[in-house]
Amino acid sequence: MREKCLRCFRPRESCLCADIVPIETGVTFLFLTHPKEAYHQRTGSGRLACLSLPPAKIITGVDFSSSRALSGYLSNPEFYPVLLYPGEQARTGRALAEDAPALANGQKRLLVLVLDATWFFAKKMLRLSPNLHTLPRVTLSGAYRSQFRFKRQPAPECLSTIEACYYLIRELQEASLVPRSCDPVPLMTVFTKMVDFQLACEHERKKNGLPGNHAYDNRPPLNRSDLHRKHRPRTKRSGKPQCWSGGRGSGEGGEQRL
Repeated sequence: MREKCLRCFRPRESCLCADIVPIETGVTFLFLTHPKEAYHQRTGSGRLACLSLPPAKIITGVDFSSSRALSGYLSNPEFYPVLLYPGEQARTGRALAEDAPALANGQKRLLVLVLDATWFFAKKMLRLSPNLHTLPRVTLSGAYRSQFRFKRQPAPECLSTIEACYYLIRELQEASLVPRSCDPVPLMTVFTKMVDFQLACEHERKKNGLPGNHAYDNRPPLNRSDLHRKHRPRTKRSGKPQCWSGGRGSGEGGEQRL
């Protein structure tokens, strides 16, 4: 078994710790990470995002309704907690600033909860955690496209966890909830390095006549209707729960849209 870095959880030969740059946003990010993402996903970006955004923390689980760690954050009067997830009442960063004067005037610190899992598991985690249901939701307003070049996302607007954090920070800057002096670009820098490394590994495998590790990602993209089916074949998925696109409305039945 290959030795792993105990910080970024990647194999020692592809450790990215030297490329992680701490970014002070004035926002606390809390990553609710599915166990499969935390321990078995070699290309997960949530841990890289967490290490880049101190004082961010990771809480691992599926049902967070009894999580003492999460309860401690949610009951802390210093925080204004929001869930990064679409919904009927989901607000953009600008709308959040207008509706929450305690954030705008600095009386409270923004606490952003991020579901770090595949699309399928993110919905399950939310369903099993009623303490997340009443939280205000924040969503993205831009029509972004993922740079996860070696993975087929469930829909064109789906983003990895680290990309969703990057674009959220940019939009919070536009809403004056994150200082303009904050530079979130290192999030995308370390993400790009991870992607480039995986692409190089895939190229080497194929050059040696071996099947690619991500051969399953060559399948055709899903139709939008496929994302709403209650029962789907239990195939391995690559998409994170942050799926966004410009336009009206919210996530209907699971697709994360604005």
